[in-house]
Amino acid sequence: MSSPERASEEPHEASPRVIGALSSVAIVVGSMLGIGIFLTPPIVARELPSALPFFGIWVIAALSALGGATACAALGVMMPRAGGDYIFQRRAYGPTVAIASGWVLFGAVFAGSIGAMSVPVAQFQLPVLLDALTGPLGVDTIDLSAAVMGADSGWKLSGTQLVGAGLVILFTLLNALGTRVAAAVQTALTTVPMLLLTLAALVALMFSDGSTAIEASANATTGSWMTAYSAVYFAFAGWNALIYVAGEVQKPERNLPLGLVGGTVETTALYLLLCTCFLFILGFGGLAQAGEAGTAVASELGGQSAQVLVTGLIATVLLASINATIMGGGRVALAMARDGVLWRGFAKTNAQGVPARALWLQALWAVLLILTGSFEQILHLVSVAMMLVGSLTVASLFVIRRREPEALQAYDSK
Repeated sequence: MSSPERASEEPHEASPRVIGALSSVAIVVGSMLGIGIFLTPPIVARELPSALPFFGIWVIAALSALGGATACAALGVMMPRAGGDYIFQRRAYGPTVAIASGWVLFGAVFAGSIGAMSVPVAQFQLPVLLDALTGPLGVDTIDLSAAVMGADSGWKLSGTQLVGAGLVILFTLLNALGTRVAAAVQTALTTVPMLLLTLAALVALMFSDGSTAIEASANATTGSWMTAYSAVYFAFAGWNALIYVAGEVQKPERNLPLGLVGGTVETTALYLLLCTCFLFILGFGGLAQAGEAGTAVASELGGQSAQVLVTGLIATVLLASINATIMGGGRVALAMARDGVLWRGFAKTNAQGVPARALWLQALWAVLLILTGSFEQILHLVSVAMMLVGSLTVASLFVIRRREPEALQAYDSK
């Protein structure tokens, strides 16, 4: 039985393969390691009764992400091209399902996620960092919510939105300069906070006896478990980030599995370490009452200086996530344009082999979502959309394996 559609197996993959092993891991880790690890633990502590189920839900989500990463590694080795889910689903299910997933990814998941990360950086992290830098000089920090445009018309445009839009434009410009440049920035933005967060967590654990870490709260309901898992799943989102730029990965048969599986394992280890730190420092009840775990731990241990350090680390990991998300979303648009789902002009690459037109289309859409506030509504559906698209992609491995057993022999033999 032949596959339903292979138009996406384009022989004209013009982008140079410049993403090495370290950058492959950094793209996955940077995509996963965002604000979720600081916002999610308090949610889980409020929903679940004690430390054991608290860690259990993280382990379950980690195993789910690892299984998905392993499946995507096999698919990526077989089809190492730009586009990720869109490419795999077109091979497995045909164009209809793939186009639907592609539009959900490009129009909602990637653009909504870009907005969801850019605006908080402008709203929460930058003001704290500016205060730390300008406070001694007596300079008032920019009020990012004061600037209002079009007030008479009822459309309020805040400084927070403008700065968030500016971040989207800045990182899109960086990506347009070339994948080599974007990958190098990604590696730096990921490696530094990974090392510092690991060190900070280990040092913080030295100052706690963990006496309140096993406190118990109320019994959890089925709805509580679902809420907790949904929050943790969002924190693990990004385990498949490398598949979208697979066409630019060096030695994909080695670096795709290394980046996807290795990056997921590395991030999981850091998540469990940080969660242990949060519980030992704040206690189960204290973590449940915290709005954002990183800042709460910093306040408990070191006051203002520690808060500034943690804020800087959060800002850095969010910038890494923004960069990786922009990189991946542009490649989905590229793959769709090559198949004529989008205007074929968006499939054109620049002198550096980067789909600059597709990147700027994505930037325009993300900026519109930020300026209109629409990304907030989209975010309510992003977790569900990611689960659905990710599940279809993982299932496509088994569809292709059954229909084309020879297609995965190269990966199975490793």
